[in-house]
Amino acid sequence: MDWKHVPLNDWISLAVGIIGFLSALAARRDRLPDWARKWLRRIGSARIMDAIERAAAITELSPDARRAQAVTYLQELTVRELGFPIPQSIANLLIEHAYQQWKRGSR
Repeated sequence: MDWKHVPLNDWISLAVGIIGFLSALAARRDRLPDWARKWLRRIGSARIMDAIERAAAITELSPDARRAQAVTYLQELTVRELGFPIPQSIANLLIEHAYQQWKRGSR
């Protein structure tokens, strides 16, 4: 097969397909898994952002310590306000996801 004899329409179709695939990957990059989105719906983005902002107000903590404190705040908040505990791994994932969105929004 000679590459010079491939029609231009085929090259254009291939390029459109690759661009579509890459844009689908980029859009999916920021999405949470289904099970994590269920937790997010139950808790609410406002509560998660509140935990992040409360932890950010403690200036003497390092960024990693603030993130850990935000996870603790979120766990305490869900038990107190919603009546159910959230596992630390899920709280950490939700805090990280909301924090990344918060960082993008503050730029």
